[in-house]
Amino acid sequence: MSLGLAVTLIACGGEPEAADPSSAPSAATVVTAIKGANGTSATAGGYEIGDVRLPAKAGEPGTVSFTITKDGEPVGDYIEEQTKDLHLYVVRDDLEVFRHLHPSQGDAGAWSGEVTLPAGGTYRVVVEFAAKTPDGKGEQAMLGASAAVAGPTEVEVPGSDDGTVVAALEETPKPGKDQEVGVLVSDPAGKPVNLGTYLGTYAHVTAFSRETGEVIHLHPLGGPENGPDGTRLGIHVKPPKAGDYVFFVQVRVDGMIHTLRLPVTV
Repeated sequence: MSLGLAVTLIACGGEPEAADPSSAPSAATVVTAIKGANGTSATAGGYEIGDVRLPAKAGEPGTVSFTITKDGEPVGDYIEEQTKDLHLYVVRDDLEVFRHLHPSQGDAGAWSGEVTLPAGGTYRVVVEFAAKTPDGKGEQAMLGASAAVAGPTEVEVPGSDDGTVVAALEETPKPGKDQEVGVLVSDPAGKPVNLGTYLGTYAHVTAFSRETGEVIHLHPLGGPENGPDGTRLGIHVKPPKAGDYVFFVQVRVDGMIHTLRLPVTV
């Protein structure tokens, strides 16, 4: 399966951060999305992700690494988005393993980070970034390439309840329609939780289409509201078409990042 990425650059992670940091580029920065750079291809607009490597074996700490070039030259100058220069997703093709990472740049255009993948299989490595152009503006690109990891493929698939935090959608999104859908986050008893921010947002929601591999990134419309069914966050969503999706909801509760997996039929 080929995983694509929607045009909006939204990403987040679990590392410590200051409360509610500013994450958007300055108002003077003009960033243009590269046509066709939707994560389904390793190349677009002259940009290329190459030398993609994942840990050789599942279940052991290892390194994910890759290079980013444009017209054959390393890309080393980026515009920060949500406190990071580049955001990385490592997703198994059956959507049963999901990792959201923020690697470090060594030499210009060469990136690496640590990851432990729980099971073998074919994974899609997707990067999203805004590269600074010589005129001081930016170009936003999303590139993806596949890599295999050896080892047993059986894995314990995460659910919408990890024993500490529970996530659910208030309603099923409608295909092809801009809409607000509530995400309810609670403790196992259905009580509100103490939501913190990470990378400048109260939650990050990533939806993957099973049929097409397209990825939709979403983020909250405003802050959390506590109610009788938990803590509600309104999110903007527009599924491109009807079908089966998997929503990954990532929230910080009492200082810890929780990732909840919600299969949804739109």
